[in-house]
Amino acid sequence: MYTIVSKIPEGLCFFWALFTRDPIFLVFLNRLKYPPGGPEPRVRLAFDRRRSFLYAGSMNANLHLHSRFSDGTDWPVDIVRRALGHGLHSLALTDHDTLGGQGEFLAACQRFGVGATEGVEIDCVCPDLGYRSELLAYFPQHWYDGTAKLLSDVRDKRLAYLRMAIGGAKRQFPQADLSFEGLLKRKTSGRPEVSVEQLSFNKVDLFSYLLDLHLIPSDTSYRAFKKAYLDSKLLVESTYGKPSCEEVLRVVHADGGLVVLPHGGHEFNDDAKQLVKEAKRLKTLLDYFQNLGLDGLELYWYRNSQTKGINKIFRSEAKARGLFITYGSDCHGPGSGKETLGLFSGNFKGWPEGLSVPGAAVPKGPS
Repeated sequence: MYTIVSKIPEGLCFFWALFTRDPIFLVFLNRLKYPPGGPEPRVRLAFDRRRSFLYAGSMNANLHLHSRFSDGTDWPVDIVRRALGHGLHSLALTDHDTLGGQGEFLAACQRFGVGATEGVEIDCVCPDLGYRSELLAYFPQHWYDGTAKLLSDVRDKRLAYLRMAIGGAKRQFPQADLSFEGLLKRKTSGRPEVSVEQLSFNKVDLFSYLLDLHLIPSDTSYRAFKKAYLDSKLLVESTYGKPSCEEVLRVVHADGGLVVLPHGGHEFNDDAKQLVKEAKRLKTLLDYFQNLGLDGLELYWYRNSQTKGINKIFRSEAKARGLFITYGSDCHGPGSGKETLGLFSGNFKGWPEGLSVPGAAVPKGPS
């Protein structure tokens, strides 16, 4: 079979895959035309490159996904495997404040013939606007050294906060055997090789840990837990600082990356009518980010019935402002309450061409 498939002209294979948009065909081609241990497959890399950010209107994409490296429930390879079943052609892993899962993610996408873009969702603030949310950063050029340094500092603060919160939980539940090591074991379930430095810890980790130990009622929602134990400062007095939106845009752009405003409807209670009513506030918000160099807006899956109306507004804003659009469902995996992998995606037109790679002689990932 290898011999037969290897004689198929590469050009014919490429145009067939481009015409069918069939990810299963890509897996078939990659496995048979280029068996393990053989030469590096030129066609597979061409598929990845073209499906990732060159061909306009060629990809069914979901570019907002979370794994166990932050607050998701799946490891990156499991996300990619499940994405094939949903007919997705291009993905981006955007864990909170960590790029630690990108190696596994890129390898899985290459293995299954799915287009891949490295990304991260960075928690940030703009006090003047009352904005306390995130920005999505994408690195199609495979270079993010400066961003990685910024995120390392953020993760250190997250980790220190979590350790203090566990200390508070031990005082609140003295009968329980609570420890950071116990939480870490739960978070890295089945993957002891994953290091603390690769992970981004968060309040959801603590919530899930206490829930698993039956220290809080099983029907407690995360929001209720956060309000009762964290916002009230019952477990820990201090919080951790987040970078400013301005700093995030500056650092990501210095790496040659792109910055996208995610789930903009959240700032307006996921309500299209409120967006229209508060058009002046929306303009102020978008003007602020665009003046900082914002590159794109995300079309998003909202949990209520407002998805179509909200996305129509942001699509119109993107066109008027000359910003590109991305598509993301913010999937956190099975059992997370946000298992949205197959619920929302879009015909992604691709990243802007000609992205720079500052000071990089060799790209970090497949090119």
